[in-house]
Amino acid sequence: MLSKIFRVLLVLMFVSPILGTLGIFPAPTPDMYHTAQAYDFIMMLMNTGYIMWLMTAVFLICLVLTIMNRMTMVALLILPITLNIVGFHLFLDGGLFTAGAIMGNVLFLINIYFLWKNRSTYKVLLNKN
Repeated sequence: MLSKIFRVLLVLMFVSPILGTLGIFPAPTPDMYHTAQAYDFIMMLMNTGYIMWLMTAVFLICLVLTIMNRMTMVALLILPITLNIVGFHLFLDGGLFTAGAIMGNVLFLINIYFLWKNRSTYKVLLNKN
């Protein structure tokens, strides 16, 4: 039951950045962040022209995999982005307990849940050949 709830939450969380990159959500403004450095960092990412599209592609792939119940793959694919979201809020945007960090924290906890739940599957990746 908990897995199903987390899967629904993940679908909702994966749709949000996809819609943002497509321009359906408004562009970020400085008042959305606690520090000027955080806003500058986000704007640099957006201005690269490819980072946001690359992340959107990963979120889209993870969205499809979540719907297909391939959570072992989703947990691995989304881990680097999740860690960067948490790191961004921890080091640039005022900490992990700010309003903007809530969704990243939830994403991180759900990711850890699925990594732990499927840990036996990942043992193959750690074996020497």
